[in-house]
Amino acid sequence: MNNKDLFKTIGYVDGNLVEQANIARRTNKKVYAKWGSLAACAALVLGVVIYNSPLAPSVTSPQITQQTPVSAPTGIRKILNYNGYRYAFVGDGAQYKFTGVKPEKSLGTLDYDINQEIGKDDGDNYVEKDYSSTFAVGGKLYEIPTYPSHFRIAVKYEEEYYLAEVVAKVNDSAITAKEYLDMSNLKEHAKDIHVLNHVGNDMLKKMTDHASVESIIDGLYSAKTADLSNKEYEAIAEAQSQGKPYQLKFNLKDGTYMAMYIIPELRVVSMGDAYYHLPDTFFDQSGELFSGLKQEVLPLY
Repeated sequence: MNNKDLFKTIGYVDGNLVEQANIARRTNKKVYAKWGSLAACAALVLGVVIYNSPLAPSVTSPQITQQTPVSAPTGIRKILNYNGYRYAFVGDGAQYKFTGVKPEKSLGTLDYDINQEIGKDDGDNYVEKDYSSTFAVGGKLYEIPTYPSHFRIAVKYEEEYYLAEVVAKVNDSAITAKEYLDMSNLKEHAKDIHVLNHVGNDMLKKMTDHASVESIIDGLYSAKTADLSNKEYEAIAEAQSQGKPYQLKFNLKDGTYMAMYIIPELRVVSMGDAYYHLPDTFFDQSGELFSGLKQEVLPLY
């Protein structure tokens, strides 16, 4: 396995699991594998979305709270396919509760079980099929009120709600930074920005000025999809081992937050399952956000 294969294999990893650095995995359209401590060398450059304590409930905007701990990431990655996109279950299948406006608009049912196809010669039948999933098969998909359904969706299964977030296209074709940011409608939903250490348990800096927050998001639109070489993957792994990535946390109006991982030294940022190069102009405009930051190196287990 080369460096590119390793990075492509690493999947959605919750921040607490990154802190433990003991397990990670990624599912692509043909490979579904379980990986162990590889998270220590790659997971910190993956974009994730994590849900935290909500603000006061609103009549027009749902507030989302996590009801169960992040599930232990064992076995196959928890994903689903909808409308040509691959979604990862947030918290690897943790349960969530909506306060205010509950999901009501149905988007269909998860009819196809990808797990049953793994290892078969014709196993790709469901891997790219809409309404197929590795988790909560039979669950109902719902649009989340006030949020674009092509980015986040709710899954109701056995009377419990789960959340899923777009991470890639099912056919693995590129999602541009503009497409990703437009899908998330980040500029509309973001309230402020926190810069956290790579583990996500220590806030190093925060930005609350609305104009500055918008400027950072505008700058992300200039990112270009990265077709990383083995040498660049090695550089990312080395930067991670030296504690150089930071978590860019966007606190959202619905009480959740969206996080990306950024390595200023390498001009690399992750959104979903993809990597993007940032131009020098982004750091010229936002360099103060990352200046003077210090963090401890992530221990390897």
